[in-house]
Amino acid sequence: MHLSTVHQPHDNRILNKEGLALARAGLEPVLVVGTQDEETFRGVHIVPIKRRSRVARLVLSQAEAWQRLRSLQPALLQVHDPELVPMALVWGRLHDCRVVFDAHEDLVGQIETKPYLSGPGKVVARAYAKVLVHLAARHADGIVAATEPVAATFGERDEVVVVRNVPWLGDFPEGGAKPVVGRAIYAGDLTMERGLQTMVDVMARLPEADLVLAGRPLREANQVVEHLPEGITHVGLVPPTEVPALVSTAQVGLIFLKRLPNYERSLPTKVFEYMAAGVPFLATDFPAWKELFGGFDAGVFVDTDDVEATAAALDAMLRDPQRCAEMGANGRRAIERHFRFEDEAPKLVDFTRRLMEGTR
Repeated sequence: MHLSTVHQPHDNRILNKEGLALARAGLEPVLVVGTQDEETFRGVHIVPIKRRSRVARLVLSQAEAWQRLRSLQPALLQVHDPELVPMALVWGRLHDCRVVFDAHEDLVGQIETKPYLSGPGKVVARAYAKVLVHLAARHADGIVAATEPVAATFGERDEVVVVRNVPWLGDFPEGGAKPVVGRAIYAGDLTMERGLQTMVDVMARLPEADLVLAGRPLREANQVVEHLPEGITHVGLVPPTEVPALVSTAQVGLIFLKRLPNYERSLPTKVFEYMAAGVPFLATDFPAWKELFGGFDAGVFVDTDDVEATAAALDAMLRDPQRCAEMGANGRRAIERHFRFEDEAPKLVDFTRRLMEGTR
């Protein structure tokens, strides 16, 4: 059983990658998540609990999740929200159930990306995050981490596996790129920390170009999305299965993140998706990203704090379709050789099976 009271029901990592990998291996995954309808998606049975506000999740959603646990009686419980760790550990000890924490990000580091936290609130949140990491590191039966740096935050222990958040190559058909000249795209949650205002400011300098935004606007980003200028289209949240076709219509994929520690050390899912679709990227020039992707000649890095330089870099790419096609092809080859979820899935399946040995 995979459990989240925070994520969307069709979350790309939880459902479309991990859930699908386990279903294909015959492990009968169930996802309990905040949604309205019970359904089965690509072999994963989705069981609904009510979606609630941040405060209500801490009590009411966890109580409802406990009831789902009582009815489903899983042999292994994998939680995707740090706030669920204490409840999951209690359930596991009382019911002979293995407990896994799936660490999507550096929990302590991501506190810096929360604009609703400041001053004393941020200090308290950081301390609470450290307690949750300690609990998971000491008492969970296993940790699934999205990156090596995230895995390192849990110290030296045996049952830790890194399952990178790279795309299923099979979701991105070869030769699928059909770019509209002059079109850029961003696919992901829309926030100020993820460069929404920067993208708007850049497009204001490129009147002949257009930008497609695909994702949920969060917090103050709602006001920006409600007043987008001409040339920028917001298509809303797109299911993961529809992202490949949408991305393939763009000439360039954008990812402009603020210089926050958790972002600088991240594996950028969007860059992988752009590359898998055969679309070159324009990305923030984080040293770790340049080291990881720079040798593939699959995109361009720029100082996204400099709007003029970013606009110039995007303009140069959009005016050179042939060069974009070459970089897109390079990116596709890199995904085929180095960054396929087809290579990550066996690690998750083997890890899950190993933990379930001896459980009822």
